Amino acid sequence: MKKYIVNDIKEALEQIKKDLGEDAIILSTRSVKKGGFLGIGTKRYLEVTAVCEDKEQEKAESSEVYKLQELLVKNREKRQEEEIRELKQMLQEMKQMLGMQRLNDLPQNLQRILKGLQAQEVDQTVAGKIVEYLRISYGDVSLDDSLRRSLAEHLLAFVKTEVPALEGTVLFSGPTGVGKTTTLAKLAARLKIVEKKQLAILTLDTYRIAATDQLKTYATIMDIPMRVAYTPKEAKMELDAMKSFDVVLIDTAGRSQNNDMQMSELKALFDVIQPNLAFLVVGMNSRFSDLKDVLERFQAARHTHLILTKMDETRTFGHLINAPLIGGIPVAFITNGQRVPEDIVEANAKDIAHLLSREVLRIAQSG
Repeated sequence: MKKYIVNDIKEALEQIKKDLGEDAIILSTRSVKKGGFLGIGTKRYLEVTAVCEDKEQEKAESSEVYKLQELLVKNREKRQEEEIRELKQMLQEMKQMLGMQRLNDLPQNLQRILKGLQAQEVDQTVAGKIVEYLRISYGDVSLDDSLRRSLAEHLLAFVKTEVPALEGTVLFSGPTGVGKTTTLAKLAARLKIVEKKQLAILTLDTYRIAATDQLKTYATIMDIPMRVAYTPKEAKMELDAMKSFDVVLIDTAGRSQNNDMQMSELKALFDVIQPNLAFLVVGMNSRFSDLKDVLERFQAARHTHLILTKMDETRTFGHLINAPLIGGIPVAFITNGQRVPEDIVEANAKDIAHLLSREVLRIAQSG
């Protein structure tokens, strides 16, 4: 609220508009006398009282109202998400119950095939589809070589492989202990000895001195230049200096999928380096739940292909199907031992399908 002593209403309006804004309201006006001496020479003026709303308070109140509305919307969205999640879970459980009921009605030999697929830890949905295809195609089956060939054909539809040309910058990442450094050395030997490529190695695995020393040993034996970088920025500078090479293989430190900071660091590394190829290296000797967790969490980075290692340390080969299915990227290479460079092969869909069908049938025949 503010009072004005003015000559006329026009002057009052101008001052009110200037001080209080166009939304101000005049509460009262009255005539007053000012000046002079003993009533002589006084002059008559106009006293105007005006008021306006407190804009800062209004803004604060509006802000609080907006925050409250935003909170209510978020809570509603959260409840909706929870309800949708619960519905999806219910539908999945119903689907599994119906699927189990249908599978329990299978002929005995098909139930044995299902048991074999489950023993090989083939994804449950995939296993159910394969058995259903066999039931539709043959009704019941005989557990012989003809079934192995048919089973391989059905498995082939779920195998996803692709062997890319190793060119430009090729990055290797994955959890700790899966054999990234050894796998890199195997591919380096292949590029150097077989394909006669000009290549270099860059390592960012500075956490483990043994890993760096191991890679230096391989690089020295194969006469391949190797550099070390401690940050993504240094790595980018080193790569700029290596542009003359056909291929630069980049080793990284192992990261835990449960460590959010390490996952963020890996994503930042991808953003800086922007590799031409990026291999996610995963061990085949892990449980299905662990494999699923790794593949889902590492999706934050933009991997292009999978390398599955330690095949020689397991008799369960379902991950050859599960990994690309969960990760959404194909398998490029498979390692089956520690020897450099021998123990690595290109992923071949037909070979994988035949390997799995043989193991599944072996389990089915054993009862």
